[in-house]
Amino acid sequence: MRKGLSYRLCDQTVTVYHKDGEVYTRTVYPHAYFEHRKADTVDRVGERERNGFLLVIPCSTQAVFVGDKVLRGIGADISTREEWAALIPAKVPDLAVVRQAEVKYWGGRAVHTEATG
Repeated sequence: MRKGLSYRLCDQTVTVYHKDGEVYTRTVYPHAYFEHRKADTVDRVGERERNGFLLVIPCSTQAVFVGDKVLRGIGADISTREEWAALIPAKVPDLAVVRQAEVKYWGGRAVHTEATG
């Protein structure tokens, strides 16, 4: 770890599911920060709730991509389209879908990936 950076809050385990064509991969990251956020917004018909999250994974390459699914803890292996389709936040507690993902740099080197949803 580079001087000046502290990842002491990255003490959670997450499972990241990624789909590339018809290939489904599962990667477990034992050192991550995963925080669910709830925000109330007001639209034309009244209030509505929007759930989001922040995920930080210390790494030297991009660990998460838009469309990936993130689960708190260690999740099961998946290998089929049906298993992928069943992984939705409405059915699986502590599951989130990545809407934005970005590698962050420090001193010219990649140090972590941040993802939000």
